[in-house]
Amino acid sequence: MTATGAAARLWHLPADLLVRLVRLYQVWISPMTPPSCRYSPVCSQYAVEALRERGAVIGVTLTLWRLLRCNPWQSGGWDPVPHGKDKRSE
Repeated sequence: MTATGAAARLWHLPADLLVRLVRLYQVWISPMTPPSCRYSPVCSQYAVEALRERGAVIGVTLTLWRLLRCNPWQSGGWDPVPHGKDKRSE
């Protein structure tokens, strides 16, 4: 593995670990609760997409902002992850 490859893996590691935590939630906790998300994609899928596309710091920030907006006073609807110029390359 080259030095750049190792650096890229380290860069993706925090986001990948967070994605795994969200996936555990999706498999073990979410099926036991009634559907309640007002947005599409649902908040957990939004979190996975945000983490994969924008990295750990921005992905967590976007996810927290989304969770704060997911309340009875919002109308909901289609809300995709915003794509920025700092999008991670896979």
